[in-house]
Amino acid sequence: MTSAPRLNATALRQRLAQLGLRQWWLAEQLGVDRRTVLRWVNGQVRQVQPAQLQALARVLNCTADDLLLHDSPAPLATADDQRAAGTALAASTVLDRLGPVGEWDVLEHLLRAAAVPDLPPQVLGRLQHQLCVACWRQDKLNQAQGHNNSALAIARRISDNSLLADALGSRANLQFWRGDWPAARSSWLEALALAHWLSPRQRGALHSNLGASLAETGSLQAGRAQLQLALACFDAEGTPMNRSIVQAHLALLALLAGHTHEGEAHARLAHDAAQRGDYRRGLALSHLLDAQVAAQRGQALQTHHALAQANQAFADLHIDEADQQLQQARAWRWLGDGQAALAAAQAALQRSASLPLEHAAALHEQALAMQMLGQARDAAKSLQAAAEAYRRCGATPPAMSPAVTRQPAAAALR
Repeated sequence: MTSAPRLNATALRQRLAQLGLRQWWLAEQLGVDRRTVLRWVNGQVRQVQPAQLQALARVLNCTADDLLLHDSPAPLATADDQRAAGTALAASTVLDRLGPVGEWDVLEHLLRAAAVPDLPPQVLGRLQHQLCVACWRQDKLNQAQGHNNSALAIARRISDNSLLADALGSRANLQFWRGDWPAARSSWLEALALAHWLSPRQRGALHSNLGASLAETGSLQAGRAQLQLALACFDAEGTPMNRSIVQAHLALLALLAGHTHEGEAHARLAHDAAQRGDYRRGLALSHLLDAQVAAQRGQALQTHHALAQANQAFADLHIDEADQQLQQARAWRWLGDGQAALAAAQAALQRSASLPLEHAAALHEQALAMQMLGQARDAAKSLQAAAEAYRRCGATPPAMSPAVTRQPAAAALR
């Protein structure tokens, strides 16, 4: 039986860019799910059916051969070359170079190609950790878990406390996303107990993730304190991406507390750091922060404009996540548009089905929107569901009363 043609993801990306086409448009032309096209473009699915290949070539006005991955006549790298590449990647700052621009799939392929089994354990352990990060950045949580288990095992076997702390930090991230807040907190604290062996930047990353997670689980002041510790670490040794992430979290905390001016100041610092580091996700997030600042001030036109910019920026990055919708829901609610807030909260619910804590937050935001619309009974049901979801994760439900609430009509027209 003839095997299915192998699609060249790089050629497909280049052809789309050359023609100025969007992935969603290509999906519509082919009659396939947008996620299918995303997997083709990211190289996650290489084999395509011949009929799909012909349809791709027709829509992209090229030959099918232009989109195929051809076998090289001879290997370009020896086993020694692979070992040398693995050693170099393990010691490199490749995450800092490819991470800000979102090339996590490229990084994953590079690391997989270099992670040959006979590397020294400290090198292989570091590559496994980097692979874990590249995978969870792409929401490949199961694959990330496997690499994390390998990194932890190697770190403990060779007593590498620096690697152990990094791997514990990734394990905490995975535990948090899967809704086990007590285990995640324990893993972060276990990692921070190894501070003596860590660089300021490593400590900063742990404080940053712990702080954001504390804030998301109801401990706002404790979260803020951890984020401030992260900033101090990153001032000593950190990248613009690191600083942008922390400043964005501090902006969100200030806005949730109703401190609009403080939130705006942190949002500006987050944007400037993202711009310096070409951190594209951070630049997209800055539009969402701007929208929330404008909404708290009752500035309808500015809110609409910033949300439109955010949607376009995230679409360009092929990111469509629950957290975006949650922040949009807050902006609409603060502006006084209950219907739009409810629609965004329900969109967040759909996108957070596999993320228990984000799902709980979406239920809570839905309750606030329903309360604004006068749907008291439905709001109470959603609030109860949110509280139960938080408790299942070992977290504290947030208070019902929002920090900023505008009435549905006149405020939105200012």
